[in-house]
This record gives sequence, structure tokens and C-alpha cells, in this order.
Amino acid sequence: MRKFLMSIVMMAFFGLAKADEGMWMICNISARTDSVLQSLGLELTPEQIYSDGQPSLNNAIVMFGGYCSGVVVSPNGLVFTNHHCGYGTIQTHSTTKHDYLKYGFYAKKQKDEIPTPDLYVSFHIRTVDVTDRLLSVVTDDMDERTRSAKIDDEADKLTEALKDSVNGIYAQVVPYYRGCKYYMSVYQRFDDVRLVCAPPESLGKFGGDTDNWVWPRQTCDFSVFRIYANRNNLPAEYSEDNVPYRPMSYAHVSTEGYKEGSFCMTFGYPGSTNRYMSSYGIVNMMDNENTPRAQVRGVKQDIWREAMNADDAIRIKYSSKYAQSSNYWKNAIGMNESIERFGVLDDKRAFEREINEWIMSDTVAHAQYIGVLDSLKAEYAAASESNLMMTLFEETLTGSDLLMLSFQGLMSVFNGGKVEDFHKQAKETYKDIDFDLDRRTLAALLRNYKEKVPSEDYLMSFYTTINDQFGGDYDAYLKDVYSRSSYTKPDVIAKVEKLSELSEDPLTQLSYGVLGTLFKLRGSFDNNIDVYERRLEQAMREMNKDKEYYPDANFTLRMSYGIVEGYSPVKDLVYNYYTKSSSLLEKNVKYPDNLDYTLIPSVKKWLAKEKFGNRYIDRTTGDMHLCFLTNNDITGGNSGSGMFDGKGRLIGLAFDGNYEALSSDIMFNNSLTRCIGVDIRYVLSVIESYSKGKRIMNELTIE
Repeated sequence: MRKFLMSIVMMAFFGLAKADEGMWMICNISARTDSVLQSLGLELTPEQIYSDGQPSLNNAIVMFGGYCSGVVVSPNGLVFTNHHCGYGTIQTHSTTKHDYLKYGFYAKKQKDEIPTPDLYVSFHIRTVDVTDRLLSVVTDDMDERTRSAKIDDEADKLTEALKDSVNGIYAQVVPYYRGCKYYMSVYQRFDDVRLVCAPPESLGKFGGDTDNWVWPRQTCDFSVFRIYANRNNLPAEYSEDNVPYRPMSYAHVSTEGYKEGSFCMTFGYPGSTNRYMSSYGIVNMMDNENTPRAQVRGVKQDIWREAMNADDAIRIKYSSKYAQSSNYWKNAIGMNESIERFGVLDDKRAFEREINEWIMSDTVAHAQYIGVLDSLKAEYAAASESNLMMTLFEETLTGSDLLMLSFQGLMSVFNGGKVEDFHKQAKETYKDIDFDLDRRTLAALLRNYKEKVPSEDYLMSFYTTINDQFGGDYDAYLKDVYSRSSYTKPDVIAKVEKLSELSEDPLTQLSYGVLGTLFKLRGSFDNNIDVYERRLEQAMREMNKDKEYYPDANFTLRMSYGIVEGYSPVKDLVYNYYTKSSSLLEKNVKYPDNLDYTLIPSVKKWLAKEKFGNRYIDRTTGDMHLCFLTNNDITGGNSGSGMFDGKGRLIGLAFDGNYEALSSDIMFNNSLTRCIGVDIRYVLSVIESYSKGKRIMNELTIE
């Protein structure tokens, strides 16, 4: 009876009985999962989704840049991803003369496609279980530091044996279930990736910060890139001789559409979830990570936004940095609100009481897991101040590009780094920096840091200089530092032959103070939190041996499945499952002073004409669908994931989750969690009708 009741409890808390929760590994789809998929409307076999060596949908999915997802949509290597995934690249190529952020970009000819150094895509080849191999080198009595080092050494042996630079092959070993299991994924990487098309921000970023993580949405969040290879179709560094890559498989595009209840699956690289983390870990995340992160970023973003609104050159330089910062600023705020609103901590604590009862009543479990929750409570309490300080420290000091450059130069001296790598980093930094804005930002962040630290023991040594020599005036102190530093003189930095030449630079001296505090902080992070979180997760899975648990997201290829579905965030408010074209213009008219809803004249004219193309109008509703909702599981990293119908045809690109359910990274909410996607018909209409991208359209297989 107890075992049965415990199973019901687990279903209630983790929603495993629901078809729409989970980020599943595609290389080992179980018979149970396949049965659920078929019942929901999937017409593909597991082999058509993933096959080692044969063409499958797996071969059309790419890891984009190491931070997003994408899907190959043509036999000539075209990749669709989100606009915000390509945003950094678009910004990199933008100038006040060629403002691709504001006005968009379309390469009319193949020779016009823009190469982007450092941008890459990777194809997943296979994933294999290496748990036995890695755990064979560790013992239960090892401390966590030793255990990690042993496993890392063994993993390095595995990945090094598979490395093939000529063919772009590399492997990564990643822990699953907090290190209870390990899988090795093998990839092929392509480094010649070129920008083909991007909509203007009026479409690709419509709604901006105002609508980020919010429904209803009208954002046409897409951009188009192309993978290039050498003439043998193998990865190669950029060369004018390279040709479009011929993929093993590519996605067909559907204009058939969907309706409420239609099956949908996503494929991509979700970054990180913590569905099985303890209640003590959740409190730590809320108080020591999310809260200080949001506070510090708010200070920085206010300064940046004012400067960006006043100067187009600064807007272009800082747009990508601002977008990256504000994304998880709002996520941190929304996650805390959602956790409190839906009683996530209460539910998690109720589950922990249940699991503790099982431990106390089961002889084997008692011997193995007794005290695990008490130990977690004690470990998190002891680490609380250090965790808070590390967030404050990192968020403060990464707010200045110039300080980070000097710090990286200092670390290169200690680590024997190459001066060539330093010059490369300097070139990237100088392209997108305004020295005055960087200095003012750092002054505000240092002042804020001093106000927020729980103890002066965590203050950097230069705070004494600020107080004693500059009367506590941060602006005056940094004006002095920046005026004397070679780092504010790119031509001087470009001539540096040895990094030791910069050892007496005022910014290097400031970085020494940063390093001293960093050493102090890192010395306080020797705890057993990971050990006890892993044991708690082991206990959960042991208690319910018959249940199929998906592993937390860890930026490996996953599938999520569900249906097209609206939702009701509060009583008497029901959101429809799609938005239509008229709603975009309505926001523009209703909020004329909101810059996030600004439309450039060409976009406004295009929308007003409603010449979207008849084949892109939904046949069921008669509307031009812009964005739509599914109850698929989604988190950061999923951006750009292909959204597919039951036939495996592309119907959209996932780009966001909804604000009300941001706590779903911790505990999935079946009634509220939604994946927001841009309708592929909206994407095609913008490419064909607005951008006049006939060349792109001719490459696609449209059904």
C-alpha cells in the first residue's frame, strides 16, 4: 500500500503521468514514451527520429553557437534559428551606415552572405552510456573534489580518443541525474557559418523587454544562416573556396498549420533545469542567486538603456550585451515570483516529508539515505553567505568590459597564455565598447557592491584607495584609473608583445584586487552540497523504480512533446493559442511611447497592406497566425528549436516560455507551462513578401 501511495505522490509532484512534461533523450526512446507519442499523433518511428548512421530527424538539428538550437531546412545547408540567437552576429555586422539591427538584412546573392568568425554549429552524431566506465574509477568514500577529478580524467581519455580535427569530430561527457549516470555525445562541428537573412528589429525583436517571457506575443523571432564546408563536404575554416554544406537530412516545412489539440514536438538543446533539487537548494537559488542577480543587472541596465536611447552608435554596440543581460534579469524576477505564487516550496517540502517517511520505514533505504535532508539543510546554511557573495561579485565585475579584459590579461600571465589570444580578445572588446559608458557603469556597480556586501571582508583592496585618496568618489577614482591606463588606448594595446608589460597598468592593479577577493571566495566553496543532492535524487528514483524519469536539462539534444493549447493564468482570463497580425498593429497604436513597440515605416506599411501570401493564411481560422502556444517543455537553450507536427514537418521555431510558469525550471506546472513559438508561415511570409527572399524560398521543401 505504501509503495502504491508513494507512486501517486510522485506523479502528483512531478507530473510524470502527463504527456507534455519532460526533456527526453532521443537516442533511447522507450516503448512507453513511443506509445504516448503515437497516441498523441506522431506518425514517425523512433528510427526516423534518431538513427545511428542512417538519415533521421536528428541529422537536421544543430547546436547553434554553443548557446542556442537551430534546424537545417534545405539541401544546401540553410539553418533557421531565432533572431535573438543570431542577434550577436547581426549586431557584430551592424554599423550606423549599415544598421542591420534596425533595418534587417537579406543576402540577395550567395556571395553576399556574411562570414562570422567564432560562430559555429554542431551536429549530434550519437550518444552512448559510459556510466560503468567512469564510475569504475571512484569509490563511495572519496570526497567530492577527488571524485570529480577522477571522473574528469577518465572522461578526457574517452573524448581524446574520439577527437578528429580533420573531420570536425569531438565528444563531450556530461553527467546526468547529478552524476548518477554519464553519457558521451559525439558531434561534428562546422566553423564556416554565414548570415543570410534577418528581419528588422520591428519584427524580429518586436515587444523587446516589455514582452519578454510574456504572452500574447507577435515577435517574428527568426534569422537565417548557412553552413559552408570544403569541396569534400567536410568542416573547414572560412575560405572563399568553401561551398554550401550538403546535410544528411533536412526538415521539410509545412504550411498546413495546426489547431488547438494538434500534436507538436520540439528538438533542441535545453540548457539547465533543476526539477529534482531540494527545497533548500530552491531557497538558495531564490535568495542568493536570483535576487542579487536581478538587483545588480537592474543598476547596469538603467545606465546602458539611457545611453543607448541617446546615441545610435552606442545602441548598436550595446544592443546584444543588453539583450543578454536583460533576458535573465527578467527571468530571475519572474522565477522568484512564480515559485512564491504557486507554492512550489510547499509542494517540494511535502514531497521531502514523504521521501523521509520512506527512508525511515525501509530498512535498505534507511541504511543508505538516512540524514540526507538534514545534511542538505546544514550544508546550504553554511554556504549561504558565500553563495550570495559569489553572485554579487560576478554580476558586479562582469559589468565592465574593460575590467574583464584587464583581468583576462592578468590571468593569462599566471596561466602562460598566448599574447595572440589576448590581442584577439582585445579586438572583440574594443569593437563594442564606449569607454565613458564602461567607466560610468563600473562606478555605479562598485558603489552598489559596497552597499550590498554583508561584510567588509569581501571588499576589494582598491576600496581603501577610493576612500582614502578620493573621498569615496567612485567616478573620480575611475576617471583617474581610465585616464592613466593603456587599456583605454587600443593602439597601445595592439603593440603589446608581452603581457607582463601591463603588470603596472592601473587597471591591472585593480584586477589584482579582484583576484584577491576571488581567491577568498573560492576557498569558501568546499562543501558537500552536490553529494547530498545526488543522494536525494538517487533516493527518489529508488523509491519509484517503476517510473521513467527524464534527466534534468544539461545542454544535450532532447525531445519534448505535447499539444497546441492556450491557457488561463488567472480566473476569468483565457489566452487563445495563437496571435494574429492585427494584434501587432494594435500594440503599436495603443502604446506609441513604448520603444519596444516601434515599427519602422517599411514594416508598418507591409503590415497595413496585409499582403502576406494566401498560402500562409490559416485555413481553419482565416487569420494570419504570428505566434502560437504548446504545452511542450522548454527552457533556456531551447531557443531556435524546431517545432514539428506528427509527420515530422517544421511548423514553428520555439523562442520563449511564459512568465507565469518561470518556476517550471524547478517544478513543471501542467496547467500553466507553455512554449511560445513563431509560426513558420509568419517566418516564410516575412522572407518572401517583406524581404523579397525568393532565393531562400526556392531552396525550401514546402508541403
